[in-house]
Amino acid sequence: MIYQAKNWVDLGEWGKGMNEFKLPASDDLAGKELALRVEGSDEINKCVFFHAKALAWGTDLSLKKRPQEVETYEAIRIAPDIYFVDFVKNTKPNVSISMALDLNTRKATVITATVPEKANINFSFVNRLGKGVDLSTTKIEIQHAIINPSSPNEPVYVHERTLDLIGKRIQYTYSHHRVYEHIYLNDRFYTWHCLVGAEAGLADTEVCDYFKIAPDIYLFTWREKIMPTFGLVVINLKEMRSNGKTFGLDISSGKYINFTMGALAEFLNETKYPKREN
Repeated sequence: MIYQAKNWVDLGEWGKGMNEFKLPASDDLAGKELALRVEGSDEINKCVFFHAKALAWGTDLSLKKRPQEVETYEAIRIAPDIYFVDFVKNTKPNVSISMALDLNTRKATVITATVPEKANINFSFVNRLGKGVDLSTTKIEIQHAIINPSSPNEPVYVHERTLDLIGKRIQYTYSHHRVYEHIYLNDRFYTWHCLVGAEAGLADTEVCDYFKIAPDIYLFTWREKIMPTFGLVVINLKEMRSNGKTFGLDISSGKYINFTMGALAEFLNETKYPKREN
């Protein structure tokens, strides 16, 4: 069988059936006000959760002062006091914001992903080679913050980058019809391989980031170099499951698509790579 470009599935179709084993949305954050001070900044931003689906960002907000513009979010409880929160900006449908919140340690990681407009995706991967530009046309900003700082000078203790997953090969079952494996190669790249589903037999290697949220709990992100797509999951190796989202441009429809997903995880094997010299 020849694997041609047509074997790649567009994002809207790919997202179907990726939530059979997703944890349910949580309303735990409803009615909470979180003050976030980003590392390297003195400014305090409020994240106010008005109810289980509506939140707002801003410097002058409270539960009693609801702005006209609110965002529709989804929160998933990953572990006690640890939450994944995600939404797409109403005023900028090509921008999504995802958060990993640990209310116990008061650490937060906020990742803003910006997907290019359809008119700008023709800057192909081949054309980008050797130009000193990013491998992916999807841009991300990673910010670390302290939740509810006790004083203006309280240090921001961050979710650190980690090498804990390097060498691990883990199978993720999103549904009975969607199964993938991930091979975590090094601190910047991983390989995905579809075992069951519309992309069965396809594989690729993408740029990624890893952060340790808590013992055996990791925040993992990736950006595809060909399709304008960003993905993020929180991997819980204690419970052997992952939950997160995929966001990108559906080429066929020209629409931005954001969906949450979840999978059961199964450890396959581990490779001990030699230490890489810088």
